[in-house]
Amino acid sequence: MRKPGIISTLEEKIKTLEAENAALRKAARATAKKSGLQPQNGTASVKVPAEMEPLFRKAEENVRQYFSDFKWDPSKAAIEINDERYVLIRASALSKDFLDSILNLYADRGEAEAFSIGRNFLFDISHALGLNDAKAFHAKMNLHTPLSKLSAGPVHFAYTGWAYVDILPESNPSPDENFCLFYHHPFSFEADAWIRAGVKSKSPVCIMNGGYSSGWCEESFGVPLTAVEVSCRAQGHSQCTFVMSPPHRIEEHIQQFAKTHRKRHIKKSPAEIPTFFLRKTVEEQMEKARLLAEESSRAKSDFVANMSHELRTPLSAILGYTDLLKKTKLDNMQHDYLAAIYTSGSNLLSTINDIMDLSKLDARKISFESVPIHLPDLLQSIELMLASRLGHKKLQYISSVDKALNQPLLGDSVRLTQILLNIIGNAIKFTEKGKITVRCEIEQQNPQGVQVLFRISDTGIGIAADKQEVIFERFTQADSAITRKYGGTGLGLAITRELVELQGGSITLKSEEKKGTEFSVRLPFLKAEAPVEGRRQPIASIKGNGLHVLVVEDNVLNQKMTRIMLLHNGFRVSVADNGLKALAFLKKNKVDLILMDLQIPGMDGYLTTGKIRKGLQLSTPIIAITAHAFSGEREKCIAAGMNDYLPKPFREHELMQAIANCRQQRLIDLSFLREQTHNNISFIREMMRTFLKQTPKDLAALQKALARKDGEAVYKIAHTLRTSVGFFGLQQYIGEDLLYMEKHRDSEENRFLHVQAVCEEAMEELRQLKPSALSSTS
Repeated sequence: MRKPGIISTLEEKIKTLEAENAALRKAARATAKKSGLQPQNGTASVKVPAEMEPLFRKAEENVRQYFSDFKWDPSKAAIEINDERYVLIRASALSKDFLDSILNLYADRGEAEAFSIGRNFLFDISHALGLNDAKAFHAKMNLHTPLSKLSAGPVHFAYTGWAYVDILPESNPSPDENFCLFYHHPFSFEADAWIRAGVKSKSPVCIMNGGYSSGWCEESFGVPLTAVEVSCRAQGHSQCTFVMSPPHRIEEHIQQFAKTHRKRHIKKSPAEIPTFFLRKTVEEQMEKARLLAEESSRAKSDFVANMSHELRTPLSAILGYTDLLKKTKLDNMQHDYLAAIYTSGSNLLSTINDIMDLSKLDARKISFESVPIHLPDLLQSIELMLASRLGHKKLQYISSVDKALNQPLLGDSVRLTQILLNIIGNAIKFTEKGKITVRCEIEQQNPQGVQVLFRISDTGIGIAADKQEVIFERFTQADSAITRKYGGTGLGLAITRELVELQGGSITLKSEEKKGTEFSVRLPFLKAEAPVEGRRQPIASIKGNGLHVLVVEDNVLNQKMTRIMLLHNGFRVSVADNGLKALAFLKKNKVDLILMDLQIPGMDGYLTTGKIRKGLQLSTPIIAITAHAFSGEREKCIAAGMNDYLPKPFREHELMQAIANCRQQRLIDLSFLREQTHNNISFIREMMRTFLKQTPKDLAALQKALARKDGEAVYKIAHTLRTSVGFFGLQQYIGEDLLYMEKHRDSEENRFLHVQAVCEEAMEELRQLKPSALSSTS
């Protein structure tokens, strides 16, 4: 039986505790009211736009009821609210203290990366907490609509001590990709931890607040969401402000928010969206994929390089010897056989080149030159290249170029030629009768550049509508029957489109079966400075005249073929089949040029060149010859000390072109005088003296005649000059200009200036030509 005194004492203590509790609640309400964040009824734990207030007041009642069922039993380490167990954690432990630990742990990564690791970890943890807390709370409180689920979140946030939420009016909480929430956390526990420690942060620190709130909203609305803090009290800002939206639109909303809140100095810098666990998984997968891709790319590059070398080496011999055989006496049947070999070899080379281009495109190693090109000349040269094919099929070829394009443009003539040859070549291939039409015109222009439209049409077999996009895919043709009948790899148009698009252009087509096809290629060009009108570039040509060439090549067939090509053009030839023999030969013999194969046994071409340059101290021109044709190979050769680069297989004229480019080529050519005078040195010297004495007089007289408009005098002087320059091999440079003056008895100033410049350069060469050199110089 209990004593009345004890009961009385307990009742008094309970009354005292209740009174103290009431006083504390009253004081809390007074503090909240004083802060201006709570309306007069004393219930607000969240600030929202007026139209949302009724819904949030209802949520306030629900959450208050939920938290009113509070149990605390330290003897069992249990804190329970509405039969859910909660855990109290010191706020700074999940903010400043945790980030300090991470900064120390990852100090070797640098402060920025270490902070990023900690931020990502906290965000993902809190995002998961928000998701799961929302899911449990919605089920317990029987909430179903997105807005009712959302409204409980900020109130729950305040009751659990995370932060007070102030939702801004421009927010749009909708259950789709247009969801956006702009809000402040005036009393964020994370910012408070830094402020209480007296430390100013370099970055926003309310990471868990952003993660938890975005997790709660993501569960409420059923759309992926993230939150980014755009200002933070821990950095010295007036508010901790957040932008929440689907991840793919977060940048857009931050930019817009920064525009409309300029006074808050919100930065427009790109947002750092933390998703640690997902990112970690993705990174690992991406790293594995990257390693596999790199390994695959290396294997493919090695395979392509090796196959290219293995195919080009014998192909070089096949095409080279075919060229040489064509210059011998053959009967009709032999001509046919030889033509078949040559065609097959050329087709194989074309396929190898296509595969090499694909490899370069895939590796993004395609580069484009920007040099002056003249479109009328380029199109004319393409027509000449295709003349035999057009003649064989008896097709009409019509080419027209807009007169406004008679100006220099900056572009890559090699790639442009490749593009046009692919398309025009296809037009010829698939057209049995009729015509091919090529039109080139300016579509747009400004002071800096032009967009040129190339239209190539034919009267061929056409392409079915459902196949027109397919033809641009690799290894694909419109129909398997076409492959059987016409051949081809189906690579040409795929490469063409990629080359066009890499230069900022486009390619389209219109076609109708059995009526023909029209391709339209649009390419941008910059305008180049106008050259002197009438200026012709000298045609690259060279005659050996006993010049000594060392061929460093291990393949016997290629040795013999290169030797015959050089001997045929008047060179003396020596051969070394490896680098050591080449060095030994050069120690004892002087040569004028070295052809260096790169894939020679033992010491390769690069090492051999290094020994020639540094060891033997020779500056002899070296041309690299290789079956490898990858992008960057030429640059690598030049860097190794070589002067030029010639890929296999090469034709005789390509070899001569490379030699001409490599040597200092003179304008003067005395071969005509040598031949006509049986190499009479005395007479040649007399002709040189006469040319040097008379030419300046003729040029002065011609200039005066042109100024006086004296047509008869222009005709006579131009005719005389055309004869005299022919003795010294200058006809190829200025013969056409002088013939123009003869026919028209007049000339533009630029044409005369060109003639004058070439003559003066030729006279300077003659003045510097030593008498002793006449015995060996052409």
